Amino acid sequence: MVTMLLTKPEPKEHYDAMIGLAQSVVDQELTSDNVKSSIAEMGAEKLSELGIDGVDAETLEKLGADVDLTEVTDLGKDMAMNTAGFYLQSHMKVDDYYVATVGMLNYRGTNLPVTLGIMGQVFVLVDKEQVKHLLKR
Repeated sequence: MVTMLLTKPEPKEHYDAMIGLAQSVVDQELTSDNVKSSIAEMGAEKLSELGIDGVDAETLEKLGADVDLTEVTDLGKDMAMNTAGFYLQSHMKVDDYYVATVGMLNYRGTNLPVTLGIMGQVFVLVDKEQVKHLLKR
């Protein structure tokens, strides 16, 4: 019991674990291919709205295949991580239960347990798919 009391993780360790998960999701979602696909879909929708038919997302994606979106993708990742960091700082708190700590994320008025800290380790209780689901809601 004393060991657990002395080795419980600090709140910053919970925050760092969630930032690591957010970085993983951002890296997975914001690849050049995903960005090109999204831009092509938006372009096709906009052309259709303007009355220009016959240009689909696949065609636009092929036309832009040689375009290097590395800088756009990197900027998007930086913006996403800044937003995630700000959100976590303002919506996450760590409750201390003497032998363990629990990271709670306030999401739309509901407190969700997202991390558990015990014996010097922080365990993330949500996975990438759950984070994506929460972001899309």
